[in-house]
Amino acid sequence: MNHSTLTTTVFSGVPRTLLLTTRARVDEHYRLHSILHDPMIAEWWPALTWDPVLDGLYQPLSQLGWALRAHIFDEIVQRHLAVQPQAVVVELGAGLSTRYYRVGQQSHYWLELDLPEVIHLRQQFETESDRYRLIPRSVVDWSWLDEVPDGPPEQLLILAEGLLMYLEPDEVQTFITQLKQRFAGATLVFDAVGGLTRGRTAKQLASLDAPLKWFINHERDLTAMGLTVVEARSLIQEMCHYRDHIGVYRWVPWLSKLPPLRNSSLLIESRV
Repeated sequence: MNHSTLTTTVFSGVPRTLLLTTRARVDEHYRLHSILHDPMIAEWWPALTWDPVLDGLYQPLSQLGWALRAHIFDEIVQRHLAVQPQAVVVELGAGLSTRYYRVGQQSHYWLELDLPEVIHLRQQFETESDRYRLIPRSVVDWSWLDEVPDGPPEQLLILAEGLLMYLEPDEVQTFITQLKQRFAGATLVFDAVGGLTRGRTAKQLASLDAPLKWFINHERDLTAMGLTVVEARSLIQEMCHYRDHIGVYRWVPWLSKLPPLRNSSLLIESRV
């Protein structure tokens, strides 16, 4: 397919933000000593239209954070596939994720779920198969649960990257409850925000009609929601390992242990 001939949609609301994380991976792909390589998204990118309204949110630290978050999720997928050769992986709110092509082709079955307008765009770039499917549905349309193949729950890996913070708190709780009822013992990997993210970033996203709605103060909050936290990592602290990327923000490591900064973005691996 000649991607240069595609007409892309100008999204509104939360789907608009997918360009931020997509551009972060493209820029990282071309960076010397990059954190991750993503040739598929680099191939798609010229056919997409950047929304200049997003300029204020796209800064060097945010680019690093989104690229590193993607890389950490990739590592978790690779670890899961290494011990579960019949693994089923579900990416919720997938946006323009190309994780399947980076690390997922050894999975037994892979599902990508997002809103219909996003899946329509994806269908212009890629083709489904008997092991790889695109589902045009909202995560709070619980009928998607029926699309997950039957199998031992320990084989199931559910990814929610950059998604749950856009849901209402009661929707997040219902989401967790639904997973526990259907897939108890499965692995759920997601990121959650709090701390400093409640401030300037939240205001910027709200101005784009993509408000953040669910915040946590600490990973301990998740236990009361019914999750067993296997590992919690602070994205800001993880970023500190990449000092050559941080540049003028070399002050970050000194502050990253402070709770408002440490808890601004947490990467959570959990059992449901």
